[in-house]
Amino acid sequence: MLICRTERPGDGDEIDEVVYTAFGREDEADLVWDLREQGAISLSQVAEYEGAIIGHLAMSPVLINGEDIGWLGLAPVSVWPDCQRQGVATAMIHAALDSANELDWAGVVVLGDPAFYRRFGFKPAQELDLKCTYPNAGEHFMALALKQPAPTGLVTYHPAFG
Repeated sequence: MLICRTERPGDGDEIDEVVYTAFGREDEADLVWDLREQGAISLSQVAEYEGAIIGHLAMSPVLINGEDIGWLGLAPVSVWPDCQRQGVATAMIHAALDSANELDWAGVVVLGDPAFYRRFGFKPAQELDLKCTYPNAGEHFMALALKQPAPTGLVTYHPAFG
């Protein structure tokens, strides 16, 4: 049975292994490590199957027009390669969005596949008049307002994303 839960102390090594293996390179694993070291992860979820961590996602605060107004950036989402395309990421994202809503966050942005993220309620960020500092993000930069009114302006990720 798949269990989606909040990261606990002692999960770090397994999370690092899942993130590295999911992407096949160190960049995303280093990003999670940097965000964790800088205390910049606001929400960290894992997917656990038979006691093993097979998925992870992180959410960290983003600034809108240079201000922290309670929005999060969802990234990265990682699933062990043998477990991909089996609903693990979907389950984690649903659980994480529920947690973000319960914890009173105002919204979430993500850079990802529009066809995938639309099923969670994300819309192209440009529809909300939100822009990203990444010039080629286009329709892949998406937003989900958990509270109204939704802000407008420039979204900036944590410096670890640089």
